[in-house]
Amino acid sequence: MLQKRISSKVEISKLQKDQVYSNSKFESLIVSVEKGMKVPPQPAPANAGLYLIKGKLKFDIEDRIYTVEKDDFFSFEQGQMHGLIAVEDTKFLISRILTK
Repeated sequence: MLQKRISSKVEISKLQKDQVYSNSKFESLIVSVEKGMKVPPQPAPANAGLYLIKGKLKFDIEDRIYTVEKDDFFSFEQGQMHGLIAVEDTKFLISRILTK
């Protein structure tokens, strides 16, 4: 299934997300986060990979801060505590393996 221009699926306004693809084992979401928004630490529901399309994030994984910028990829595992702060208006694609 081809989907074009997925980065235009969500506007940058607070925190927005839209599903790009999903089946019983895997899903991908496009997410936008407005500059200054914070997402508090929470356990990751699945093994995941995040690809930054636009912007800049401070990504907190298990109390270690990483700066993630345009064209960077970051992966993390189910159960890891993670949160973020949007340093700039940001869009990213997150893909995760769904477990039952």
